[in-house]
Amino acid sequence: MNPIRFFKKSILHKIMISFLFVMVLPTSAISISSYVVSVKILKAKVSDYFHENLLYIGSSIEKELSGIEKLTELIYINEDIQQAISSDNRNELDYYANYKKVDQVINNLEFYSNYYKYITSLFIFGMNGSEFRYGNGSDANAIDTKLLLASSWYKHSEELGGNVLWIGVHDNDNKSGMAQVKQVFSLSRFIRDFNNRNIGSLYVSLNTNVFTDILSKASPNTQSQLYIVDQFGKIVYPQEKLAKSLESEGIILPKEKNLSNFEIKNNGKAYLVSNYDLDKYGWRIVQMVPLEILTKDNKVVFTITTFVFFLSLLISGVLWFFISAGIVKPIKKLTLTMKDVRASNLLVKSNITNIDEIGLLSVNFNYMIERINSLFNQVVEEETKKRKAEMKALQGQITPHFLYNTLNTIRWMAIIQKSDGIKEVVDALGRLLRNTFKERSTLTTIREELSMIKDYVYIQQTRYREKFQVYYEVDDEVLSLTCVKFILQPIVENAIFHGLEPKDESGFIRIRIVAWQSTLQITVEDSGVGMSDSQISQILAKNVLEEDPLGGIGVHNVNLRIQMVCGERYGIQIESELGRYTKVHIMLPVDIMENSLYQE
Repeated sequence: MNPIRFFKKSILHKIMISFLFVMVLPTSAISISSYVVSVKILKAKVSDYFHENLLYIGSSIEKELSGIEKLTELIYINEDIQQAISSDNRNELDYYANYKKVDQVINNLEFYSNYYKYITSLFIFGMNGSEFRYGNGSDANAIDTKLLLASSWYKHSEELGGNVLWIGVHDNDNKSGMAQVKQVFSLSRFIRDFNNRNIGSLYVSLNTNVFTDILSKASPNTQSQLYIVDQFGKIVYPQEKLAKSLESEGIILPKEKNLSNFEIKNNGKAYLVSNYDLDKYGWRIVQMVPLEILTKDNKVVFTITTFVFFLSLLISGVLWFFISAGIVKPIKKLTLTMKDVRASNLLVKSNITNIDEIGLLSVNFNYMIERINSLFNQVVEEETKKRKAEMKALQGQITPHFLYNTLNTIRWMAIIQKSDGIKEVVDALGRLLRNTFKERSTLTTIREELSMIKDYVYIQQTRYREKFQVYYEVDDEVLSLTCVKFILQPIVENAIFHGLEPKDESGFIRIRIVAWQSTLQITVEDSGVGMSDSQISQILAKNVLEEDPLGGIGVHNVNLRIQMVCGERYGIQIESELGRYTKVHIMLPVDIMENSLYQE
């Protein structure tokens, strides 16, 4: 059995499937949205925690770096050091005296400063060629100072004019193979005298353990990863990844500078990342934690929720099945009754007595059967009347045939008696009647409409002789266009009987037909007595049909028929001046078949 076809036939299955959709979709949406929202809230809280932690770490590191800069400031402004690197030290006694002074200054710094223990090497160079080395361990004595002074940072430091130059993390300058640490981070600054002249330079290298000690106080999340990166993108912390770049570790940070919290992927894992920029030094602190660790507890909750949901769905589905079966049972009984009606048994009745919608449907069904019986009898009676009306209509068709035959007889009598005038009038009248009684189409062509009006004008000119002349201004391209049938005859008739006949002198009628853009404009102008505005309003507002002996209908009827076929945008407009003229403008669409509101 085709399951889709069975589903379409069974209302019980439709109710069950609908129930499943109604239950599953909202519950799934709520569960998934709750999970997503909880994860977002967790991410936001972790990000806030990271941000606060990084603010603390960042301020601590800035404090430490600032303290290291102050240590160099004490050396920078010390008068004994300035004298030692600016005086003439070629005399050994003078050099020894200056060396003792510098040595005392450095000993004081070592005693009072918390940062001196991290210094692996400290060099003070004088423009006078003097050189002073200090540091913890043997690195300072093993470093080739010529290589230091030839480094690119030396010239850059000179350009800064006494300001500190942070060189960042790099390999230890001790190339002897006996270095205490492999990587250090350094800073440099030139020393100036009171006349703002460069008299020497200072170069300090520090052990990166300074950051380990700082971060031991910050107590970062053990499940997260923390990186400190210098201005050149090299890792300063942790120790095991020293001098490497974040990119080499697969960590690609966004280029946006103001983005503090974001997600990245590293080695196929998603991480929540927070970062803090030390703008003064160009350094950056990055903390990241795997998302799977954050969402582990949420996934457990989601799993439990899913299990409870499917269990509830199963129990609710069984209960709903029995409830639906109780609802469908009376519908099936009513369906069986309808099948009896389909078998032409109109005497059956539904006996469902429920007081709900099914019971109301049963009552209305019984009423419908009674009405069908009543209408059936009524149809039989009306069919009888219809046949009688058709007989009368067939008899009524004898009248136009009788008129055609009679006119034909008069025509031949006129030919025999050589009365050509009577013959022409009878021919015109015959054509006019033939157009009137032939097919009942609503539309005709401009060519046929003009042919009919010319026959009508010929008859009226025979009667009125030289009373009026008719002029036609019609473009050849409009002759094949379609228009509403019998719209010119009533207008021309009004022009003759109500416009020209009351006037003593002779006049004219001008029929002008042009197509402009999408509009077909027909203008019937007469030089008759004209009309007042109230007369124009009265003609257009008539609600009765005016019939004349030739079967023509009034101006209002023409306007009404045009609007019924073409819409209210189209119709008749009348322009007139008493004693001078009347112009009747008929507006039609050029493509009347597309704009027609009336279908044959």
